Amino acid sequence: MKLNSNIRKALYGVLIVCLFAACKSPAATTTSSAEIMKTEEAFFVSVLEHSFRFKTLSTRMKLDFSGMQNEFGSRVHLKMIYNDRLQLSVQPIPGIEMLRIEMTNDSIKILDRMNKRYMADSYENLKGETKIDFNFQNLQALFTNRMFIPGEDDISTKSYRHFRISKNNNLAELRLKDRNGAFYTFMADGEEKLLSTMIENKQHKQTLTWDYSNFQIINKQRFPMKMITRLSSGNKTQGTAVLTFSLPEINNPLKMDFNIPSGYARVTPEQIINSLKKK
Repeated sequence: MKLNSNIRKALYGVLIVCLFAACKSPAATTTSSAEIMKTEEAFFVSVLEHSFRFKTLSTRMKLDFSGMQNEFGSRVHLKMIYNDRLQLSVQPIPGIEMLRIEMTNDSIKILDRMNKRYMADSYENLKGETKIDFNFQNLQALFTNRMFIPGEDDISTKSYRHFRISKNNNLAELRLKDRNGAFYTFMADGEEKLLSTMIENKQHKQTLTWDYSNFQIINKQRFPMKMITRLSSGNKTQGTAVLTFSLPEINNPLKMDFNIPSGYARVTPEQIINSLKKK
């Protein structure tokens, strides 16, 4: 059925967006005209001080995905508890959850309600032979417009020594390399807000870019209401996802559960992905 085909495409798109991160310039972004006058270290500290801070976060967003010769969209409810868990509820049909994805410090779980099955696995198993320093806190930072240290749980002003920083009038590039040789590049503007994050795995010729725009003030903090993420392999774009957010609610009590109904079969990540790829 056409409806089921569209649902499969939407669910597949959401999975790809999540697994983008689990597994020569960044795309153009809107920048401020403010010139960067601070020293490299002072600028680094200011970018950290302007990072979005929260204990809990809840927001709805529209996902528009293009790739694999398909284009489609879906509604998604995003919930986060800082440094604990991130949950995505995918609702291609309004009010009806088809897929729930939960990521914690050490694992990812997927509940496929359409096919009454689930998967649960560790990040280490999912990485396979792809060596990359990346953890839950890093993924959390991507979704909330923050810099991070690959594989580390936190970043502080003392982390300045890890970065190579270069300035060019109203833009600054903050760059570092992880233990496996992958490069991480953060671009910030004269207003000390993060505009993009790029991760390059040169060994496998893969690049992930995560761009931020349409900043709004939420509880006296800036939050990007639009994010664009792209995965490229070599010179070919594998997929592009546009995330358009509604105003997030932060620091409110938040209930997050992941109950697996009786009768659901446990499957592998490959089984879920391969079935969703089918038309």
